[in-house]
Amino acid sequence: MRHLFLGLLLFSCFATHAQYNRKGAFHVALGVAVGGHRTEYVQTSTILGVPIRVEDNDGAATVLFPIDVQYGVAKPVSLGLFLEPGSYLDSNATRSNSLVLFGFQPRGYIINNDRFTWFGSLQIGSGTLRINDTSGGVEEESRYAGPFFGLGSGVGFLFGEHLGLQAHLRYMGSTLDLTEYSKGGSSVDLSAVEAELSTTGFSLQASLTFRF
Repeated sequence: MRHLFLGLLLFSCFATHAQYNRKGAFHVALGVAVGGHRTEYVQTSTILGVPIRVEDNDGAATVLFPIDVQYGVAKPVSLGLFLEPGSYLDSNATRSNSLVLFGFQPRGYIINNDRFTWFGSLQIGSGTLRINDTSGGVEEESRYAGPFFGLGSGVGFLFGEHLGLQAHLRYMGSTLDLTEYSKGGSSVDLSAVEAELSTTGFSLQASLTFRF
Protein backbone atom coordinates (compact mmCIF):
# COMPACT_ATOMS: atom_id res chain seq x y z
CA MET A 1 0.00 0.00 0.00
CA ARG A 2 2.83 2.35 0.86
CA HIS A 3 4.53 1.62 -2.49
CA LEU A 4 1.26 2.29 -4.30
CA PHE A 5 0.88 5.62 -2.49
CA LEU A 6 4.45 6.64 -3.35
CA GLY A 7 3.91 5.63 -6.97
CA LEU A 8 0.74 7.72 -7.23
CA LEU A 9 2.51 10.67 -5.61
CA LEU A 10 5.40 10.47 -8.10
CA PHE A 11 2.98 10.18 -11.01
CA SER A 12 1.06 13.18 -9.73
CA CYS A 13 4.23 15.27 -9.54
CA PHE A 14 5.26 14.18 -13.04
CA ALA A 15 1.82 14.94 -14.46
CA THR A 16 1.89 18.37 -12.86
CA HIS A 17 5.18 19.38 -14.45
CA ALA A 18 5.27 17.34 -17.66
CA GLN A 19 3.69 19.87 -19.96
CA TYR A 20 5.26 22.09 -22.58
CA ASN A 21 3.13 24.93 -21.23
CA ARG A 22 1.95 25.25 -17.64
CA LYS A 23 0.74 27.97 -15.35
CA GLY A 24 3.53 30.41 -14.51
CA ALA A 25 5.82 29.37 -17.39
CA PHE A 26 7.55 32.02 -19.48
CA HIS A 27 8.26 31.36 -23.16
CA VAL A 28 10.58 33.57 -25.22
CA ALA A 29 11.01 32.93 -28.97
CA LEU A 30 13.34 34.54 -31.52
CA GLY A 31 12.91 33.61 -35.15
CA VAL A 32 12.66 34.40 -38.83
CA ALA A 33 9.51 34.34 -41.00
CA VAL A 34 9.19 34.46 -44.79
CA GLY A 35 5.83 35.25 -46.37
CA GLY A 36 4.05 35.78 -49.67
CA HIS A 37 1.11 38.20 -49.96
CA ARG A 38 -1.53 39.50 -52.31
CA THR A 39 -1.72 43.29 -52.20
CA GLU A 40 -4.37 45.80 -53.18
CA TYR A 41 -3.54 49.50 -53.35
CA VAL A 42 -6.38 52.02 -53.66
CA GLN A 43 -5.76 55.76 -54.00
CA THR A 44 -8.51 58.36 -54.18
CA SER A 45 -7.63 61.93 -55.16
CA THR A 46 -10.15 64.78 -55.11
CA ILE A 47 -9.66 67.34 -57.88
CA LEU A 48 -12.11 70.25 -58.11
CA GLY A 49 -14.52 68.27 -55.95
CA VAL A 50 -14.37 65.20 -58.22
CA PRO A 51 -12.94 61.99 -56.67
CA ILE A 52 -10.57 60.04 -58.91
CA ARG A 53 -9.92 56.45 -57.85
CA VAL A 54 -6.87 54.42 -58.89
CA GLU A 55 -6.54 50.74 -57.98
CA ASP A 56 -3.51 48.48 -58.34
CA ASN A 57 -3.32 44.75 -57.52
CA ASP A 58 0.11 43.23 -57.01
CA GLY A 59 2.11 40.81 -54.91
CA ALA A 60 4.72 41.19 -52.21
CA ALA A 61 7.04 39.18 -49.99
CA THR A 62 7.95 39.80 -46.36
CA VAL A 63 10.99 38.84 -44.33
CA LEU A 64 10.36 39.35 -40.61
CA PHE A 65 12.27 38.61 -37.41
CA PRO A 66 9.61 37.76 -34.80
CA ILE A 67 10.18 38.28 -31.08
CA ASP A 68 7.48 36.58 -29.02
CA VAL A 69 6.98 36.50 -25.24
CA GLN A 70 4.33 34.22 -23.70
CA TYR A 71 3.15 33.63 -20.13
CA GLY A 72 1.24 30.52 -19.16
CA VAL A 73 -2.00 31.47 -17.39
CA ALA A 74 -3.16 27.83 -17.36
CA LYS A 75 -1.94 24.53 -18.81
CA PRO A 76 -3.80 24.92 -22.13
CA VAL A 77 -3.52 28.71 -22.50
CA SER A 78 -0.80 31.35 -22.60
CA LEU A 79 -0.98 35.08 -23.27
CA GLY A 80 1.73 37.10 -24.90
CA LEU A 81 3.04 39.99 -26.96
CA PHE A 82 4.82 39.99 -30.30
CA LEU A 83 7.15 42.38 -32.12
CA GLU A 84 8.19 41.65 -35.71
CA PRO A 85 10.55 44.05 -37.51
CA GLY A 86 11.60 43.32 -41.05
CA SER A 87 11.20 44.13 -44.73
CA TYR A 88 8.31 44.36 -47.17
CA LEU A 89 9.41 43.58 -50.71
CA ASP A 90 7.05 44.54 -53.52
CA SER A 91 7.49 44.15 -57.29
CA ASN A 92 9.43 47.44 -57.52
CA ALA A 93 13.00 46.40 -56.74
CA THR A 94 14.24 50.00 -56.57
CA ARG A 95 12.38 50.68 -53.32
CA SER A 96 13.72 50.42 -49.79
CA ASN A 97 11.03 49.19 -47.40
CA SER A 98 10.78 48.58 -43.67
CA LEU A 99 7.86 46.89 -41.91
CA VAL A 100 7.09 46.49 -38.20
CA LEU A 101 4.24 44.42 -36.74
CA PHE A 102 3.36 44.39 -33.04
CA GLY A 103 0.48 43.46 -30.76
CA PHE A 104 -1.24 40.91 -28.51
CA GLN A 105 -1.01 37.14 -29.06
CA PRO A 106 -3.03 34.55 -27.11
CA ARG A 107 -2.16 30.89 -27.69
CA GLY A 108 -4.04 27.65 -27.09
CA TYR A 109 -2.23 24.30 -26.70
CA ILE A 110 -4.04 21.44 -28.42
CA ILE A 111 -1.36 18.88 -27.57
CA ASN A 112 0.67 19.78 -24.49
CA ASN A 113 3.18 17.03 -23.76
CA ASP A 114 6.49 17.23 -21.93
CA ARG A 115 8.71 17.75 -24.98
CA PHE A 116 6.20 18.38 -27.77
CA THR A 117 3.28 20.75 -28.36
CA TRP A 118 0.83 21.57 -31.10
CA PHE A 119 -0.77 24.98 -30.65
CA GLY A 120 -2.90 27.63 -32.31
CA SER A 121 -2.22 31.36 -32.12
CA LEU A 122 -4.21 34.53 -32.69
CA GLN A 123 -2.49 37.86 -33.40
CA ILE A 124 -4.25 41.18 -32.98
CA GLY A 125 -2.20 44.31 -33.42
CA SER A 126 -0.92 47.04 -35.71
CA GLY A 127 1.57 47.48 -38.49
CA THR A 128 3.70 50.33 -39.77
CA LEU A 129 5.30 50.45 -43.21
CA ARG A 130 7.83 52.90 -44.64
CA ILE A 131 8.64 52.98 -48.38
CA ASN A 132 11.49 55.02 -49.85
CA ASP A 133 11.57 55.42 -53.63
CA THR A 134 14.36 57.10 -55.59
CA SER A 135 13.69 55.53 -59.00
CA GLY A 136 12.56 58.83 -60.55
CA GLY A 137 15.62 60.79 -59.43
CA VAL A 138 13.63 62.47 -56.63
CA GLU A 139 13.46 60.93 -53.20
CA GLU A 140 9.94 60.01 -52.13
CA GLU A 141 8.94 58.61 -48.75
CA SER A 142 5.55 57.12 -47.86
CA ARG A 143 4.46 56.01 -44.40
CA TYR A 144 1.51 53.72 -43.72
CA ALA A 145 -0.10 52.47 -40.51
CA GLY A 146 -3.13 50.37 -39.60
CA PRO A 147 -4.52 47.20 -38.02
CA PHE A 148 -2.94 43.77 -38.41
CA PHE A 149 -4.48 40.32 -37.93
CA GLY A 150 -2.83 36.91 -37.84
CA LEU A 151 -4.08 33.36 -37.32
CA GLY A 152 -1.67 30.47 -37.16
CA SER A 153 -0.78 27.00 -36.03
CA GLY A 154 2.55 25.57 -35.02
CA VAL A 155 4.50 22.84 -33.31
CA GLY A 156 7.19 23.10 -30.66
CA PHE A 157 9.95 20.75 -29.54
CA LEU A 158 11.99 20.96 -26.32
CA PHE A 159 15.46 19.42 -26.21
CA GLY A 160 15.76 19.91 -22.45
CA GLU A 161 14.04 21.85 -19.75
CA HIS A 162 14.69 25.29 -21.26
CA LEU A 163 15.73 25.16 -24.95
CA GLY A 164 13.69 24.22 -28.02
CA LEU A 165 12.50 24.97 -31.55
CA GLN A 166 9.14 26.01 -33.02
CA ALA A 167 7.72 26.00 -36.56
CA HIS A 168 4.66 28.08 -37.53
CA LEU A 169 2.33 28.50 -40.49
CA ARG A 170 0.35 31.78 -40.37
CA TYR A 171 -2.36 33.56 -42.28
CA MET A 172 -1.72 37.31 -42.19
CA GLY A 173 -3.84 40.29 -43.13
CA SER A 174 -3.43 44.04 -42.77
CA THR A 175 -5.10 47.29 -43.83
CA LEU A 176 -2.62 50.17 -43.86
CA ASP A 177 -3.59 53.79 -44.52
CA LEU A 178 -1.21 56.39 -45.92
CA THR A 179 -0.37 58.72 -43.01
CA GLU A 180 2.63 60.71 -44.34
CA TYR A 181 4.10 61.44 -47.74
CA SER A 182 7.12 63.54 -48.65
CA LYS A 183 8.80 64.35 -51.96
CA GLY A 184 12.26 65.84 -52.27
CA GLY A 185 12.39 66.20 -48.50
CA SER A 186 9.18 68.28 -48.30
CA SER A 187 5.93 67.02 -46.79
CA VAL A 188 2.92 66.81 -49.09
CA ASP A 189 -0.56 67.77 -47.88
CA LEU A 190 -2.79 64.67 -47.84
CA SER A 191 -6.09 66.48 -47.28
CA ALA A 192 -7.17 65.76 -50.87
CA VAL A 193 -5.62 62.30 -51.13
CA GLU A 194 -6.57 59.02 -49.47
CA ALA A 195 -4.59 55.83 -49.99
CA GLU A 196 -4.97 52.35 -48.52
CA LEU A 197 -2.76 49.28 -48.86
CA SER A 198 -4.42 45.95 -48.02
CA THR A 199 -2.48 42.69 -47.81
CA THR A 200 -3.44 39.04 -47.31
CA GLY A 201 -1.08 36.08 -47.34
CA PHE A 202 0.76 33.31 -45.55
CA SER A 203 4.12 33.00 -43.85
CA LEU A 204 6.38 30.22 -42.62
CA GLN A 205 8.29 30.83 -39.41
CA ALA A 206 11.04 29.03 -37.50
CA SER A 207 12.02 30.13 -33.99
CA LEU A 208 14.51 29.31 -31.29
CA THR A 209 12.63 29.11 -27.98
CA PHE A 210 13.48 29.42 -24.31
CA ARG A 211 11.24 28.28 -21.43
CA PHE A 212 11.66 29.47 -17.85
